[in-house]
Amino acid sequence: MKKIWVIAPFIEIENIKNRNRFQYIANELSKEKNYEVHLFTSDYVHLEKRYCNEKIKNDYLYNVHLIHEIGYKKNISIKRAISHISFALNLRKKIKDLEKPDLIYCAYPMMTSAFFMENYAKKNKIPFILDIQDTWPESISAGINTDNYIVKMLMYPFTLYANTIYRKADLIIGVSETYAERGRVKNCKSKEFISVYIGAEGNKFDNIVVKDLKGSKDEIWITYIGTLSHSYDIMTAIKAFDLLKENSNIKLQILGEGPELEILKEEAKNLKLLDKTIFFRGMLPYEEMISYLKNSDVALNAIKSSSLGTITNKFGDYVSAGLPILNCCSSQEVLNLIQSKKLGLNYISKNPESLKEKILEILKAKEKLGEYSENCKKFAKEKFDRKESYKIIFEKINEKLVKN
Repeated sequence: MKKIWVIAPFIEIENIKNRNRFQYIANELSKEKNYEVHLFTSDYVHLEKRYCNEKIKNDYLYNVHLIHEIGYKKNISIKRAISHISFALNLRKKIKDLEKPDLIYCAYPMMTSAFFMENYAKKNKIPFILDIQDTWPESISAGINTDNYIVKMLMYPFTLYANTIYRKADLIIGVSETYAERGRVKNCKSKEFISVYIGAEGNKFDNIVVKDLKGSKDEIWITYIGTLSHSYDIMTAIKAFDLLKENSNIKLQILGEGPELEILKEEAKNLKLLDKTIFFRGMLPYEEMISYLKNSDVALNAIKSSSLGTITNKFGDYVSAGLPILNCCSSQEVLNLIQSKKLGLNYISKNPESLKEKILEILKAKEKLGEYSENCKKFAKEKFDRKESYKIIFEKINEKLVKN
């Protein structure tokens, strides 16, 4: 029986529905009789800054190993770096007592655990697949409020560190073309750089009963889901809705929480828009979130131009719901998709007037709105259905196991 280790520190392990990419991969692999699958993740819930219940590891088909880390309160902090190092050190202790695997499938980031596991794989001649979820340190440096030149100087050693990790991987997969191509560094061992969007199992919205949430048929909902933090351009949306005061039937629904929540709410309150045309719904249960999306007319992909985000979870949710997208993410990959696939319209980040114009433009022609919606559904089926899109991942795993 072939042993496969999946290393994924940032899983929300208490969510047992396998929505996470690595849970899904581990679950599908464990269905094969000739595979013994072990998933290693943190005992710290990074989003909520708390520890998970140890008993959860008994709820899975595969073997779950909860690795302790010391935890942290701020996402950009020295304490977080120390916490990640503690995860890698405790992971190192844990695997000493285990029989060596036949393949390692590892998430990136964390940098520390990926670096350690890669060296372990090389020493023991084990195939190592790196799955890039985010481009550290670049995405971290984008969130630091200081001069770009200084940031680049401070981050340069970490960039070299990242390049070392990319260079040693036997195969590189990324959640977008941009991320997969970031792994293409000089003297890279991998000869393939494959993009596989995060996706979902089929159309995750099909079997959910959708409630009618609108106050009246005249209401038009523009909806954002996700974290409210420095990477996301929600303040521009609030200012754009101030410019749209005369269009009181157009509502902005904001679903999510984060460090900038109170700042954003205060701005909406000062502009006398809070609970009138702008609504903060908080972090909703999944089924309720889907109801909001299915009641919406347009989705807002509000990502600052300074962010290195590309094809995010929210992008997948938007297209799966068949929502035309208003996008300000400056990733060339996303800009091209919006335009070439006709999924919606692009607007300029940090420019309320630009967003206002695009809102009025996208709502002007209902026929065009319907075309965008159908294009989104088609795109979701092509690129976000895991039953199809993840086949390449399992093919490559099998290929590496046969060669080993």
